[in-house]
Amino acid sequence: MTAAAALVGCQANNVLAPDAGPNSTTAMCGSNLCLDLNDPLNAMLTMVDGSMVISAPSDKILVMRTSTTVVQAVSDICTHAGCAVRYDQAGKVITCPCHGSRYSLAGAVLRGPAARPLKNYQTQFDQATNLVTIML
Repeated sequence: MTAAAALVGCQANNVLAPDAGPNSTTAMCGSNLCLDLNDPLNAMLTMVDGSMVISAPSDKILVMRTSTTVVQAVSDICTHAGCAVRYDQAGKVITCPCHGSRYSLAGAVLRGPAARPLKNYQTQFDQATNLVTIML
């Protein structure tokens, strides 16, 4: 089954992706969120260290391609003051530009003032179809 076939019947939405450009394309696949990396709007995730922010029904999610086979996803909302976090490619950490909190790629607090981890979303990356599934 191709990634496009997997998305048939799923409702697509264009969402803001400040790290990736003007838009990305996601689709609800059952209760999960799917990203077709064959779609040019999701091109940032075809490269290692690429990242983008997508909207889910109840959260904004930072999605990061951390290796050729791994895509990770965490809440884009800092647990300290609600600012948007960013993926620091060079340091391989997630940072909050507002007050300096740092998180691991899995969302664990490395340095405060944040005291609680970012919500970590389980992901599945199918290299054959180039489809990323984020379990909501």
